Amino acid sequence: MDGEFNPVTTELLLESYPGTLSFCAENLASGARISWREDQISATASCIKLFLLVALFAQAERGQVSLDERTVVAPGDHVGGSGVLKHLSPGVGLSWRDVATLMIVLSDNIATNMVIDQIGLEVVNQTIHALGFRQTHLVNRIDFDAIGGDIAKLAVSTAADSVACLKGLAMGTVVSPEASRAMLDILSRQHYVDLLPRYLPYDPYARDLGRQSAVSVAGKTGFFPGFRGDIVLLGKGDEQVVMAAFASGADLSFAPENAIARALGEIGRSAFIRLTRP
Repeated sequence: MDGEFNPVTTELLLESYPGTLSFCAENLASGARISWREDQISATASCIKLFLLVALFAQAERGQVSLDERTVVAPGDHVGGSGVLKHLSPGVGLSWRDVATLMIVLSDNIATNMVIDQIGLEVVNQTIHALGFRQTHLVNRIDFDAIGGDIAKLAVSTAADSVACLKGLAMGTVVSPEASRAMLDILSRQHYVDLLPRYLPYDPYARDLGRQSAVSVAGKTGFFPGFRGDIVLLGKGDEQVVMAAFASGADLSFAPENAIARALGEIGRSAFIRLTRP
């Protein structure tokens, strides 16, 4: 990280953001926090998939689904947007664990709808509310005709709820210690890491190459024209910081240098330096 970067600017970055923004960050060891409108209800885009993962593992814990059971991607499951299953032939077989992994690491929309259909939309909401995340609500399956230009028609949450969920996973208190560990392992394989961790020294290939990244990342992002969201657990040494941010802005592009993505990267870097030891 740039040694000349001034972490005092965190609040200024939050206050000066030109669009709608909610943010929360907490060092899990020290309890130190930075927040900005953390209880503001916001659209989530694909960040809701973190809560769908929790709902699926809760179902598995109750014996209502086996994560090792195989299912088939049917022709009627096709939906556009993010993911890889839309590029594969119908009929491909996957375990529910693999479906969940694709839903998280590649934000696969077909896999997401398969999970929603397996559990049921109302049961998803009942499950996440019962776990204490009462400001989080799944509104629709991924159906772009129903969502239109309003991503809040997919799901809503708050930065506070999102931090509480990922903090619970880190502490082993969501569903069960074993389930929490398994979910964190999936989240640690996330391919989209260009929002809050954007300017941190994360090496996505460290695990494959048998080395350790300076910063570890586990989380779920969300993308939509004019919107970016991120819920992420960042680790450095023996410290862990959980963050969540939902931001809307004028840049409708999906360009690598999207203005909202860059702003979240600056906020994430500033908050991480501020909340961790040098």
